[in-house]
Amino acid sequence: MELTYVNDAGESVTLRQRKPLFLQSIDGTGAVKHIISTFKAPNQDGGVFVSGSLDMRNITIEGRILADSIEKAYELRKMLLNSFNPKYKGRLIFKNLSIPCIVEEAPVFKADSQKTPAFFISLLCTSPYFETVEELSKLLAGWHPNFGFELEIPVEEGIEMGFREESLIIPVENVGSVPCGATFEFIAQGIVEDPMVIDVVTGKFIKLNRVMQVGEIITISTHFANKRVLSSLEGGTNAFASLDENSDFLQLAVGTNLLRYDAKKNLNNLEVNVYFRPQYLGV
Repeated sequence: MELTYVNDAGESVTLRQRKPLFLQSIDGTGAVKHIISTFKAPNQDGGVFVSGSLDMRNITIEGRILADSIEKAYELRKMLLNSFNPKYKGRLIFKNLSIPCIVEEAPVFKADSQKTPAFFISLLCTSPYFETVEELSKLLAGWHPNFGFELEIPVEEGIEMGFREESLIIPVENVGSVPCGATFEFIAQGIVEDPMVIDVVTGKFIKLNRVMQVGEIITISTHFANKRVLSSLEGGTNAFASLDENSDFLQLAVGTNLLRYDAKKNLNNLEVNVYFRPQYLGV
């Protein structure tokens, strides 16, 4: 068993079931409480389900410093305090999944031994979901390379260096436990007018009412509490005003999502990528 904590300042620490930072237990990585809202009418037997949502997640860690000297134990203690600094947000990585969190209770050390003190850490995860460490990506529209090395080019015939995906409908697989937000990236290889991505199954779409300039990149984040539209022009500008008023911040459903890309003019100049992290209810 092993876990790693990385804070926003770039400091990290890894706990394992061996020296020098011994991980004794980690709790709170499984199920979380489901908060249910109901309605009950006068004289009604039972009630009516209104809505439900998952509560925040609390993760507690217990461990012990195993040092050969009091001086080394002090250095390890200082490293734990610096890494689990409540002033910084962080990310816990456990069993190849990660979860954003903030230190609720900084490392508390028990004065049971100077060289091998026990410690306790409490983390609060405002989002209950674990997600993949690596961000997944899918090319919806663009050019695919069509060669590899060792490369031999016929003198008279030449070689096709790449090809453009002919299908406008691309499957995107969300292997997680719940729907998740994503980042959609529109890249203009030439002038493109009113680019969009459509969920073929639901009919929901994201559309920009905008003429994209050559080389312009627009990213649209559909993550809950982090929705934004940014253009690469002028070093990065807010392009939220370009979003069509009927657009939805598309969520990737669990399983296969059929996404179609389109544009009012110059579709072949458009490249579209989608980036996302599948989310899980626990580990």
